[in-house]
Amino acid sequence: MLSKLKNLFFKSKNPLDMPLDKIRESKIKLDVKVRKLEEEILEIDRHIAKLFERAKETESRSEELTIATKIKTLSQRKKQLQNSHALLNKQMRFIDNLLIIKENEEILKSTPLWNTLKSMSPQELERHLIHMKIDNENIVEKLNSALGITEDMLSSASEEKDREIQEILSTIHAVKEGELEVEDAKMLIAEEEEEREDFERKLKKLIK
Repeated sequence: MLSKLKNLFFKSKNPLDMPLDKIRESKIKLDVKVRKLEEEILEIDRHIAKLFERAKETESRSEELTIATKIKTLSQRKKQLQNSHALLNKQMRFIDNLLIIKENEEILKSTPLWNTLKSMSPQELERHLIHMKIDNENIVEKLNSALGITEDMLSSASEEKDREIQEILSTIHAVKEGELEVEDAKMLIAEEEEEREDFERKLKKLIK
């Protein structure tokens, strides 16, 4: 679904990188599409009702069959429109929630939650955004709740980032003091990176 949204409105590798004005523009376009679909569905319902009224006056089997065929065609068209409507509603939830997140970007950036959101793949983020319901009030707490993220998990992720810098700085100092060779330092950092990636994979599994 995310790829369809990109093709329909704009291209971006990460939904969080979408400009706020583009998201608002997308919401307007979706609103128009939803209204048009709803109007067309209502028009089909009215047409079907009129056909049933006409059927009351039919005097032959062939007339009934003609009306029945028209009703069937209209019903099939209505089903197609309803499926499209359901898809647009998912896209609307995605856009609505993304808009709220982007409007509160500065607040979220001051918390570990932003890094958690950014670390998600586009598919993961999309899946969350089409199923959650958030608003501007208490955005951080509601996002944490919607994503199933606990304070302990966020604290662990934040501390892990801090440790990463400290470990690299310690390695740099060891190289500068001649206590560690460059090749050994590279290997040490690579091993630590593997451990961090393993930690992040486990964290992502927990928040799915």
